[in-house]
Amino acid sequence: MNFKNLIYFLVSFIFFFQFPTVGFAQHKKNIETEICNKIFNFEFEYTYQMPQGYLASRFGNIHNASFGGIIKTKKNWLYGMDLSYQFGTEVSNETAQNILINISNSTGTISNSTGSPGMVILGERGFNTFIKAGKLLNLSKNSPNSGVTLMIGVGFLSHKINITTPESNVPTLTDELKKGYDRLTMGIAFTQFVGYYFQGKNRMTNFYLGLDIVEGITTNTRGFNYDTRQVDNGSHLDVFIGPKFCWMIPVYLSSRDQDEFIYK
Repeated sequence: MNFKNLIYFLVSFIFFFQFPTVGFAQHKKNIETEICNKIFNFEFEYTYQMPQGYLASRFGNIHNASFGGIIKTKKNWLYGMDLSYQFGTEVSNETAQNILINISNSTGTISNSTGSPGMVILGERGFNTFIKAGKLLNLSKNSPNSGVTLMIGVGFLSHKINITTPESNVPTLTDELKKGYDRLTMGIAFTQFVGYYFQGKNRMTNFYLGLDIVEGITTNTRGFNYDTRQVDNGSHLDVFIGPKFCWMIPVYLSSRDQDEFIYK
């Protein structure tokens, strides 16, 4: 992911949606001017997360699908909460080569119950939830419900190496034995987001798009790794960074007739 291109894309979005070209004649009377609304939005989010630091030596890039809700006040403060599910099919070469080395044979495969090579698939699975707060910085009176958005949050992060045996006949990787290899990790986490928030005047197009960062202070809950034969109970700093897109379904909490427009 080229971050320079991402920043350029976000800036282009801001100018496209926040400063629409005005080239049509308008009547001087009865001009409709929108004002800020109090709005609750159901959120459907997707984030393409790229692990950083030591996590980059364990996982490849990850998909994160979220559902939540966010309320925008008339003063453009934002308060919300979301639940996310992480999933990925990529693990690093280092992980793939070393995590199950103790139960692999000389050819690098893991035998099933018949002595034939068993099918083992490695990936990533995770869960996180955050309580968020932020501020919408409006740049145009024509779109007071839209603008550059800054958000921060605190919550819970969990992830693991997902070990799948589709044929369920690998005796060295029963559900209980997998726990010695999966690095199930949990802990407190923090998130930051900067991007553009758009609340359409027609109430049909509502979204935000930007850069999302997650930092977790986590611990391996298994405590002991079978592959290294070592205790693993130290704290780690887990970092994910990537672009986030959220589609919103709004519920207006203030009346259109009374609050949404002022007529001059």
